[in-house]
Amino acid sequence: MSEKTFLLIVSLCFLVISLGVKSTETIETPRKIVSGTWYEIKSTTMNEIRPYAVHLPPSYLENKDRYYPVLYVLDGYDTRMRGVGGLIESLSYYDLGQQIPEFIVVAIPNTNRTRDLIPTKNDLVFNGEVLDKLADNSGGADVFAKFICEELFPKIETDFRATKQRGILGMSFGGLFAAHVLLKHTDMFSHYLIADATFVWDDNYLNRTISKFKKGLLDKKIGVFIGLANNDHLGELGITNRKWGNDFVVALQAIKNDELVVTSRYFPEEQHGTVMFLAFYYGLIDLFKNSEK
Repeated sequence: MSEKTFLLIVSLCFLVISLGVKSTETIETPRKIVSGTWYEIKSTTMNEIRPYAVHLPPSYLENKDRYYPVLYVLDGYDTRMRGVGGLIESLSYYDLGQQIPEFIVVAIPNTNRTRDLIPTKNDLVFNGEVLDKLADNSGGADVFAKFICEELFPKIETDFRATKQRGILGMSFGGLFAAHVLLKHTDMFSHYLIADATFVWDDNYLNRTISKFKKGLLDKKIGVFIGLANNDHLGELGITNRKWGNDFVVALQAIKNDELVVTSRYFPEEQHGTVMFLAFYYGLIDLFKNSEK
């Protein structure tokens, strides 16, 4: 055995030993992987205590002078907070190509989901059949939007280094709420990620009312991504929901504003219950791929 080969083997052995020691030290001194922190705010608008969770980007504590855009996640219970926060952190991390910027993530869980996310007071009706009796517990979306805009936004921007750039992620009724906010409270967010929204709500509510609010979208710089699932297994209900979702995309794209960028994606292999993370993944990349890292 040559001296050069011997030295190479010895060096490799020391490398393996050193890696083993480092691994052992890590095990002996474990550290937590923190997904986020829960807070509460007393809302005068909602007349209740509202919880919310905040996920900070990895560089937040290191870069004391840096301010970050914020993504607000609807239906923000623990599991969704961990999943979406981890997805956003991963996509902004260098080993996945830093495909999107880093964000502060704010998750808003429900206290009364149908009341807060549905824009009109009605039952869930399709083709004259009542699918769910919601008329007594719906129609509070504008009040919920006011809480987010007038109370939660200032709280986040006071307590954290947050910029005024805000995005919203919503699925199902959450997608309906996000689309309603896009039309009626356009200035609240700069980016809207809508996953398989309930387009069949209130006899095609979103498409019926878009012309009423179209003027507010003529001069805004906004990005919109709409993901649609394959719900053909639900029969005419599922087929109609996708059709009206496509109609909504077409109506938004027809608005004469080059800075209103609307894209969509159909996921033929996914149903309503499985499409969310794929829609969020592709939507985040689509909305923020050209943003400053």
